[in-house]
Amino acid sequence: MRDVTKTKASHHVAKAEAAVKQTAPTTFEGLKLASEIQSSSLAETTKSRLVREIMEYEGSHGRCTQTFIKKIRKQLK
Repeated sequence: MRDVTKTKASHHVAKAEAAVKQTAPTTFEGLKLASEIQSSSLAETTKSRLVREIMEYEGSHGRCTQTFIKKIRKQLK
């Protein structure tokens, strides 16, 4: 008898690794902006919301634009 379970295509496909959840901005501009946020005197919930907004923006646009940076800095004041 021959074991046919090892000949299935699904057996030979590499397992996809789980996507790594982003915990901090990845670009230079995003990291710099996040450090400014963390050093501010805002509430922790506001800080986490702004950092999350930076990460989402980086995810959709690739990097932080000057317009976005100005928008976030305006919220720091």
